[in-house]
Amino acid sequence: MSNVAMENDDCIDILNIEAFRSARLSTQEEKQMAARSGMYALLADLFRYPDEGFREFVKTGELQAAFAAMAEELPFDLAVSQVEKDNLAFSPKLGDDDIEAGFIRIFEAGPGDPACPLVEGKHVKDSNRRAIFEDLIRFYNHFGLSYDAGSHEDRADHLSYEMEFMHYLAFLTLRAIQSGKTTHDLLLAQRDFLKHHLLK
Repeated sequence: MSNVAMENDDCIDILNIEAFRSARLSTQEEKQMAARSGMYALLADLFRYPDEGFREFVKTGELQAAFAAMAEELPFDLAVSQVEKDNLAFSPKLGDDDIEAGFIRIFEAGPGDPACPLVEGKHVKDSNRRAIFEDLIRFYNHFGLSYDAGSHEDRADHLSYEMEFMHYLAFLTLRAIQSGKTTHDLLLAQRDFLKHHLLK
């Protein structure tokens, strides 16, 4: 899955703000769906390990700009305070090692379990973990995606994967809107995925 949205027959990088703003999205519905797809892509990146590219994305202010651009086009008000917007930046006092160590401490490791694990299975009873994993794989496979457990460090129930899947579904919905096809099944899939995984 990649962070793209359709601009007629061409792909645009949905996290490139200039490309997003200049994309030929004809209707308000297209703009809103592109923003929804982009917001999910942003969230997927926010919950991944903060590699050098992501740290630069934050340090240069591109994260704040991307968030603001997507939020403007959503069909609802996010009601994000200035303090929350300011928190989309790293403190200048933090070095790269501090950022990485903080991410690991909060999300990946800690005494016992991390303070806030980013895998869905850590938030349910042990007996439900396998069912959740199997349901996720069915969702991914149904939409032509595959997950090879041996090729990724992250699990299929990692929050970044789940957000990227929602980005992908919103992207497919945008393509359907642009080509005049029905969006009913794609919107139902988004609703069901939110209900059974992200909002549980």
